[in-house]
Amino acid sequence: MATNIAIDIGTSKIVLASGNKIVLELPSVVTVDTDTREPIYFGEKAFETIGRTPDSLTCVFPIKRSVIADYDVAESMLKEYMTAAFGNRIIKPKVMVVMPSGVTAMQHHSVADVVEASGGRNAETIEAPLAVAVGLGLNLNEPKGSMVIDMGAGTTDAATISMGGIAACDSIPVASRDFDEDIIKYVKRNYNILIGLATAEQIKMKVGTAIEHTLEVAVTVKGRHLQTGLPTAFEITSSEVYEAISEKCYAIISGIRRVIEKTPPDLVADIMTDGIYLTGGGSLLGGFNKLLEKCIGTKVHMAPDPLHTAVNGAAAALKMPEILKNVDYQYRAIQELKIEG
Repeated sequence: MATNIAIDIGTSKIVLASGNKIVLELPSVVTVDTDTREPIYFGEKAFETIGRTPDSLTCVFPIKRSVIADYDVAESMLKEYMTAAFGNRIIKPKVMVVMPSGVTAMQHHSVADVVEASGGRNAETIEAPLAVAVGLGLNLNEPKGSMVIDMGAGTTDAATISMGGIAACDSIPVASRDFDEDIIKYVKRNYNILIGLATAEQIKMKVGTAIEHTLEVAVTVKGRHLQTGLPTAFEITSSEVYEAISEKCYAIISGIRRVIEKTPPDLVADIMTDGIYLTGGGSLLGGFNKLLEKCIGTKVHMAPDPLHTAVNGAAAALKMPEILKNVDYQYRAIQELKIEG
């Protein structure tokens, strides 16, 4: 019976971990009845319905920028996923939730309430940068600066960490999902063709790049022509995708620079010596690590398992609370959040 669960509630995916194992990873989307808001499909099946639903059904993304946007749907989704992962073997598990850095007490409170309503007990939150640091195995007791960047679907969390405390941080509201939306806009503007979110994500994964390449690659996809209304196949190249998403790439870089500017100079010196640690699904965008190295001027270390670094770190912190026990960080429990709220 699972008694400890770490949850990474992301804009695009929910990941549940127990012990050293990822037990569930599903899209953060629910298909609901348009009139009653009753959930019909969850996860992969709901994701397949995006852009394909009749008027009677609506696809809902209850998590926006890694915080709760639709409480009722988020609660239903989390209950469904916890049941799918553990069945009836789970009874009031202790839960650690990964949250973006710098969110408000109200946002913490909202997530805590959803977890509690979904069956969790003694829920605590840990900020994404610290979860990533634990997941990467960084020494949090050392008086030395480390910079971690967690590039998700809704937010990019950048933070400087020293001795288990966050010296400077920012949750940048630009991330991987914004790349998808910019690709949709680019195709509509230049090809007069409308594509969906899933198609845009496919384009990004196959030919997306944050740097210009001398070798051009292309992918053929289908969409609906806005003039004829007919399905149309077209080819889009890596240079076109670069043109579509480069502005958002540099917006993320600017946010990272702002965090460095707020960091004490001695910690900056450590970062320039040891480099930056990059993780999250968005970090898999081709060439983003090279762009970051070029713009910041230090080496960038890619996490070995970028999709699960944060949730694995949260699971480790839940299993071994002594990791952060003697340093400048305190977990936040539901009871504390309710007092603050």
